[in-house]
Amino acid sequence: MNLLFAWADFLDTIRQFFKSRGYLEVSTPILQPYPNVDPNVEPLELQLNLRGEKKKFWLHTSPEHSMKKMLADYPINMFQIVKVFRDGEYGRLHRPEFTMLEWYRIGTDYMGLIEEIGELLKLFGFDSYKVLELEKAFEEYLGVVLSEEEEVLKNNLVSYGYQFDDREDWESLFYRLYLELEKHLGFGEPTFLINFPSRLAIYGVVRDGYAERFELYIKGLEIANGWTEEKNPQKIKERMEHWIKGKDVPIDTELLKALEKIPNFSGCSVGLERLFMAVYNIESLDQLPWVLKIKNAEGKI
Repeated sequence: MNLLFAWADFLDTIRQFFKSRGYLEVSTPILQPYPNVDPNVEPLELQLNLRGEKKKFWLHTSPEHSMKKMLADYPINMFQIVKVFRDGEYGRLHRPEFTMLEWYRIGTDYMGLIEEIGELLKLFGFDSYKVLELEKAFEEYLGVVLSEEEEVLKNNLVSYGYQFDDREDWESLFYRLYLELEKHLGFGEPTFLINFPSRLAIYGVVRDGYAERFELYIKGLEIANGWTEEKNPQKIKERMEHWIKGKDVPIDTELLKALEKIPNFSGCSVGLERLFMAVYNIESLDQLPWVLKIKNAEGKI
């Protein structure tokens, strides 16, 4: 199989899927005057000399901020396929540069996006999928009852025989367990995890104590991340302030102003190299000829 031709056909299939459903393909700047703010992602910072003055910019970790600003002026369903950049990521499933599909749909919630992704996956041979609540996944695969209360979670872990440092906070314990959970997901059929704890809402709406958010797994790979978008700028500002605490980075005030102008909407991002790997049973990003490869001192990848 020629992977370059397969990749080209793969991208064409995705583009035609969204265009056939009335989405507009858009482009937004890769360089940003504000960084993407996400508790789990580190942006790459650049210094540019512009008209004799040094200016600080960031390479986008996703086109999210720029597309939402565009949505404020042009409230239509839109998608983008673009290179994104993240610091500190390199390995079998990670690169500092990769290809992302991002789209926004007006007038739907996260469950509407799940249905839409299900239709997209059919084009790549995945005829069915399942939706699994996060708490049930923890119980089924890890034997742990998940709680948003740190002391309750720690007590549960002790009773189930898990070892941990008592100085670890809720987030570190959760993600340590979550990394183990990921290994069990998406075998047999793609699996959407839903009902995330409210503190993990990122930019999503919180309703009835849960974030209206999903993550998609196929064959143990995290493929997609989406949610019903929170439009309240004050709530988003408070979350951003919490994430950047202790860091010298600005908050994107342009984004906060834009949110109020957008009709109710949902958004999703997909790591396209990972989806391609799942479709073609590829084990490592090193097998993809267009992907960045960094050699060590011995000249090995």
